[in-house]
Amino acid sequence: MDVQPQPTAATDDVPGWRLTTKRAKAETVAIFAAVVLYAAFLLRLLLFSRAPGSESSINLIPFASIAEYVSSHSSGTGRVAFANVVGNILIFVPLGVYVSWFRPRASAWLTMLTVASVSVAVEIIQGAFAVGASDIDDVILNCVGGIIGILTFRLLSATLRKQSLVRTAIAVLSVLSLPVWCYFLFIVRLHM
Repeated sequence: MDVQPQPTAATDDVPGWRLTTKRAKAETVAIFAAVVLYAAFLLRLLLFSRAPGSESSINLIPFASIAEYVSSHSSGTGRVAFANVVGNILIFVPLGVYVSWFRPRASAWLTMLTVASVSVAVEIIQGAFAVGASDIDDVILNCVGGIIGILTFRLLSATLRKQSLVRTAIAVLSVLSLPVWCYFLFIVRLHM
């Protein structure tokens, strides 16, 4: 019996960066565009939204700032506390997703180490150049956001199972986020 090998179609589910379709390339470009705008937004928000020397404080005691927010009974503090806590979590969710997407085979701990390293680097730069309060609580909250992003990516991967479908989902979310990043980057004046 003569067995002929069946021709195999090129797929986008092969590991690595070899993309074989126009759709895969377009999705990847959309993701990279969102990552660039997101990174620019993070830089603007975390490092360039304050005048150098405008604020210089360092907190190395975990949960001290959060405890201060909880114990304060001032009406204005509640809004600031909510914005600080929720904002620090939300701005690092995309980082967890994108780092996971760039390195899908990396362990969650290695991905989390990358997110934590970015957060620590930001806090060190803020402290060194006095462009924000360096606070260990910010690192903790940023890491919570990173974990949410990592878990979101893992949930997408487990649900969709094919790398091409995960890339499509990330691309759709990235395209939907592009107007948001552009709005925050170019339209809104960030005064912190």
